[in-house]
This record gives sequence, structure tokens and C-alpha cells, in this order.
Amino acid sequence: MSYIRSAHERVAYSRIVYGDSEVYVNKLDIRDAVLLEATERALTDRRAKQGFPAKAHHRTYDGFKAIHRHLFQDLYEWAGEERRYTTGRGTIPFAVPEHIGPWMEKQLGELASVGYLAGLPLDEFAAIAAKYVNEINAAHPFVDGNGRTQRFWLRMLADNAGFDLTLEEVDRERWNEASRLGFVDSDHAAMAALLKDRLKPRDDIPTPKIKKRTRKPKS
Repeated sequence: MSYIRSAHERVAYSRIVYGDSEVYVNKLDIRDAVLLEATERALTDRRAKQGFPAKAHHRTYDGFKAIHRHLFQDLYEWAGEERRYTTGRGTIPFAVPEHIGPWMEKQLGELASVGYLAGLPLDEFAAIAAKYVNEINAAHPFVDGNGRTQRFWLRMLADNAGFDLTLEEVDRERWNEASRLGFVDSDHAAMAALLKDRLKPRDDIPTPKIKKRTRKPKS
């Protein structure tokens, strides 16, 4: 699918692919799409198992970009950098490059204003988090690896709110379909249902202690 791109967007796109192919220019100079995909998955899995740097745990847009940078640093020069050309799903474009930053700042700013959903019951956390996952997906800030970055970010968000989130390979189709519905139809129910099924409260979150009020004797 081709999208309307300005001259500088066409130049930006031409710099990240080999010739007329859709294979991304990479540090290992892999020109085969299947091999590149397998290598990308192996390298990002290895980076994820190493753990993320402190900056990636900051619940800001810079922190979100740091997650992507950590995962994809072994393959791409643009790891952690915003996409500079228009792309989309089917006939519907994702955010144009100049809108990516403001849109991401808006979503993460809203999350900050509500305490990053900490203290909510599981069902409510799942419903609200699903909306933000889909709104971030609509921005699609990176050339590639948006879904993986979103899932690691979401695990950190859940962890901060007192939940464990476990998404496995078997959930890939369900995640992709929920993302499609969120993007195309603004329907967040499928994503909320998936998160609800895969979240569980952590046992190590202390129960808040409620102080009993003592009445002063009347004089």
C-alpha cells in the first residue's frame, strides 16, 4: 500500500530500505526479509532478557523511546527515533510524522494526570489501559517494532499499578486483531478483554493501612 508522501518523506523512506525492496537497511547488512525478521526477533529477545535501562522505566515519551532503542539497537540506526514518513494499515494512515510527538506527549501526559492508573481494580485498569494502547498504536511512532515496544511498555505500566501482565506468542493473533479494531473502528473492547484475561494482581502489593479515628473526649 502506498501513501501520499511529501518529497522529504520519500527521501526519508528511501534511506531506510535497500533499493526498491521493503527490507530495512540494517547494521548486519541482511538483505533477505525472512532472515532479517528472524534475526530481529532473536536480538530483541536477547535484549529484553538483559533487562531495560533505567530511562526505559520512566513513564514518559522519552522512556517509551528508550524501550524501543534498547530492543532494536543491534540492528537499526533509527532505534528509538520517530518515523519520518507516512505509513498506515490498509488504506488508513497512522499519524503523519509531524503529529507523532504531540500525540504521544498528549497520551502519556493524560496517563500521568491520573497517576498511571495505579490503585484501580483490574477490570477498570484493563479497560482504560486498552484505550491508551490503541491510541499509541494510532501514532505508530517507529518504523518497525511498535507492537513489541507497546507490550513491554504495557507490562511496566501494569507492574507500576500492581499487576502482572503475561502475553505469550499464542496471543499474537488476538493482540493484532484487537489493535486493528482499536485503530480502524475505535473499538477498545477486544483489547480490554485480552488484557483482562492476561492480568493478575501481584501478591507483593501491601494493603493500605487505614488509621482509626479516635474521638477526643468532650470537655
